[in-house]
Amino acid sequence: METPINYKPYNERLPDRQYHDLLEKIVKNGRKLRPIHARLPENANTEHKYSLELTGQVLQYDMSNGFPLMNIRDLRKSFKGALGEVIGFLRGAQTLEELKDAGCPNIFWERWVPKEKCEIFGLPEHDLGPGSYGAILRRMPFPGGSFDQVQALTKQMKERPFLRTHMITTWYPPFAMGDITQNAPRKVVVAPCHGNEIHFVLFDEEKELELVLYQRSADVPVGLVLNIAEWAAFGMMAAHILGYKFTKYTHMMSEPHIYDIQLEAVEELLKREPRRLPTIHLNPGRKVENFWDFKPEDFRIDDDYDPHENMQIPTPI
Repeated sequence: METPINYKPYNERLPDRQYHDLLEKIVKNGRKLRPIHARLPENANTEHKYSLELTGQVLQYDMSNGFPLMNIRDLRKSFKGALGEVIGFLRGAQTLEELKDAGCPNIFWERWVPKEKCEIFGLPEHDLGPGSYGAILRRMPFPGGSFDQVQALTKQMKERPFLRTHMITTWYPPFAMGDITQNAPRKVVVAPCHGNEIHFVLFDEEKELELVLYQRSADVPVGLVLNIAEWAAFGMMAAHILGYKFTKYTHMMSEPHIYDIQLEAVEELLKREPRRLPTIHLNPGRKVENFWDFKPEDFRIDDDYDPHENMQIPTPI
């Protein structure tokens, strides 16, 4: 099967300024907030004091204009890890080891799941918790046992594509928030920041699909660029499974932010002129009927990816 996006020729694509403009908007209009990271005793000796927050932002991509792998810095290496992360989630990965088996490098999660942090939630070392992304997508608790959202989504999209209920979520309040007074202790080390609501809209007569994703918390300089890319890849996977074309991706954010320790790096990013988005191919070379059967190597970045040089940007833990 050919790549499930009808890309315009590279020289006909328009440079995409949306991410650049979001960074600029937060710097100019963001409200200061003292986040959890700045309140933790173990971070008392760091320089982190506040974040700049801007609520209710939307980025929308016409997929024919290029895949939203940002070129404001070189993401070739980290994109492969992000693919491993989302594929790990779709497989139900809950531990650092399970994510690594899916192709997600330890550096993505190891600083967030050491023994001392996991113990706070009654979890063993390297366990993200039963309220984490993969666990909720594949094993959401309900009175009858557990519910596999990914399996149900796949089945429904194939059998009844005209429905408006092709939705899954990584957010399960009893585990993500918790309330001990209701005998519901929090059961996740990091409450899911993205994929909190994922909605596919299928146009079955045209064999096209669009994807709308909601993200509650977005670290814009570091995490957001990979979150956009990995869930856009999820859209490509769905199109491949269904034999559709992926035409539009909408990424909604409730609370995008920039940390104070990132502002120097953001100042440098804003000097970089936006460029055309690249071509990403998906062609597994084998029959794939389920999301959990994809591999990071099924995706290929075309030579038209033309990023600015990479740079290291800090983020609080």
